[in-house]
Amino acid sequence: MKATSKKMAGSDRRAAIIAAARQVFVGKGFYRTTTRELAAAAGVSEALLFKHFPSKDALYAAILKSCFSEEESKIEKQLRTLEPSTSGLVFLVTDLVIHVLGTQAEADARLFFRLILRSLMDEGEFTRLAIQGGPFHWVKKVEECLRAARRAGDMIAPPPRPSLAGWMVHQLVSGIMLHSLPSQPVVDYGVSHEELVKQVVWFCLRGMGVKDDVIRRCCKPEKLREQLSTARAEIRGRQAISRGLER
Repeated sequence: MKATSKKMAGSDRRAAIIAAARQVFVGKGFYRTTTRELAAAAGVSEALLFKHFPSKDALYAAILKSCFSEEESKIEKQLRTLEPSTSGLVFLVTDLVIHVLGTQAEADARLFFRLILRSLMDEGEFTRLAIQGGPFHWVKKVEECLRAARRAGDMIAPPPRPSLAGWMVHQLVSGIMLHSLPSQPVVDYGVSHEELVKQVVWFCLRGMGVKDDVIRRCCKPEKLREQLSTARAEIRGRQAISRGLER
């Protein structure tokens, strides 16, 4: 692609390069992508590319940050204020499942998961960097909540190892999402989004060792519908803002 001479503000140019580079990395992975290809996709010269990003690694890191930096800040703040408890554990699992599976993924979210998938097929670096953020803090809070639930007598005996349970649930939910990336999902579960969320939440909590009567007590259908409604409203709000910016 011929480099463009159109003048753009520095921040706008960086954003445009990042947006173009995402697509290239999804298609070719980190190691097989050259800076020449990245510059061409963004419509700039390699010199201008290096002016904004001194290396391919720096651009890769900027893409990771752009994918979920705002969402990460929100998650970390939420985790800091959440007291370790059985109800906290149920909230963490339900919230994860709802935000990953309970809504129609936005374009940026789908692109992020495709970057994860490409990374896993390639060098894995993008995924390693990604899980050091929100997922790592989420798993640590899950560990705290599992120990609190055990002290409260809400777990089967012996319960799963807390340090493993969080990662297992996180990877299970992410795996289900990856099967939903194609326009026609790989698996037709034959249930509504709400029912799928409910079933996955129950499966995860049971797998973690939470007693059935505790799950019934904490997982109220009306609360689940409320959380689903809130998540969908947040997505509609972001989509409306995005449409407004594009005009």
